[in-house]
Amino acid sequence: MDKTTVGAAWASRWRWLVLTSIAVSYLLVFTQRTGPGVISDQLQSEFHVSAAVLGTITSIQYLLYMLLQIPVGLYGDKSGPERMLVCGVLCDGAGTLLFASAHSFGWLLAGRAIVGLGDALIWVNIVLILGKWFAKGRFAAVLGVVNTAGNLGALVTSIPLAAWIAAAGWHFPFTVIGALLLAAGVLDGLVLMGKGPAQAASAATTGSVRVQKVPIRRLLAGVVRDRLAWSTFCCHFGAMGTYLAMVSLWVVPFFMDVYRLSRAEAAWFTLIAFVGALVASPVMGWVSDRLKDRQRPYLATQTLAAASWLSVVLWRGEPPLTVSGAVMFIVGFGCGSSLLTFAAIRDHVCPERSGVTSGFANTGGFLSAVLLPVLFGAVMDAVGGGGQAELSATRHAYAAAFVLPTVFSLVGVFGSLLLPRASRVPSEVSKAI
Repeated sequence: MDKTTVGAAWASRWRWLVLTSIAVSYLLVFTQRTGPGVISDQLQSEFHVSAAVLGTITSIQYLLYMLLQIPVGLYGDKSGPERMLVCGVLCDGAGTLLFASAHSFGWLLAGRAIVGLGDALIWVNIVLILGKWFAKGRFAAVLGVVNTAGNLGALVTSIPLAAWIAAAGWHFPFTVIGALLLAAGVLDGLVLMGKGPAQAASAATTGSVRVQKVPIRRLLAGVVRDRLAWSTFCCHFGAMGTYLAMVSLWVVPFFMDVYRLSRAEAAWFTLIAFVGALVASPVMGWVSDRLKDRQRPYLATQTLAAASWLSVVLWRGEPPLTVSGAVMFIVGFGCGSSLLTFAAIRDHVCPERSGVTSGFANTGGFLSAVLLPVLFGAVMDAVGGGGQAELSATRHAYAAAFVLPTVFSLVGVFGSLLLPRASRVPSEVSKAI
């Protein structure tokens, strides 16, 4: 058996270990990404900041993420994504440890900034790594597996994390999460860049992919002129950004302020959103692969999410709890469907430009996540709701603020309308490892 055959055999087996290692890391990444939403009122009280200032905790993380997406995509296309993914997971761990030990608001922001730097290195490089190991015809389903792992991590930050924080305070749980992220970064390094089997499998897989080196200026110009790049930018702006911004900061306070629920009771509604995202990832990946169509499934979920946000406005800030639960599930389902952004890019974009196009699309999602928390908090402060305000004023403030995620979601509806209808998913011998 020659070296090529041996390498291909190792690659066939090793890809599942690659997928498992990446999925575990993404699960832990999501715990620190959405975890601060469970303690937002505690942070506001402990550090004596307004709602708008509190929103900067989420925004600074997502601002760095957003600004780095195109450079990360370019570097991943040019130099390989494995090292960048490992660095990202390690930065997430270090930033979470700093966040957990912060005794001033400045250190709190510094911790989230480091987390944002790490986060920026993760998703686009996951897309590029999995693109090396799995064929197009199963790519959306594989992305669905990783997305599902992330949403399992988000599940951990609902009821379990709320109960843990109630028993131990918020500092110790986030310290444990940070330590686990550091361990996951080491594991990723061994699986993706280690010597022996990892090296042989990676060499075999890389050898099956031919990527033409294109000057950076030409790459960027091609992306800016590409209708698909802009449509996926808008799709991610509506699907991912609104979910991250709201669940990571404002959902728990909304249910506590408007419905006067306890923290544990309010956390059930973030759990519902996470379940929606958990269900959507494998279902929408499988459905879109079978239909060979990303546009129609995406349009359906984006439209439902926009209608759900709008229902809170129409009910003047206090829908029945059953309706609010349905809103959370649908919004989560819409976020879980955002993997179709990268499936569409994989279908229609040439390999040498897939990283930068993925980074451009991801920028849209995190531009939304940067803007929405601060704007939502500013509306709350301006209208005078939340916290100890009268219930009627609180409802009025939330009704006004929920106009924002509604409008942001409509941008996603527009983007999904611009997606190509048919999906080019040819059979690939060289990449169907």
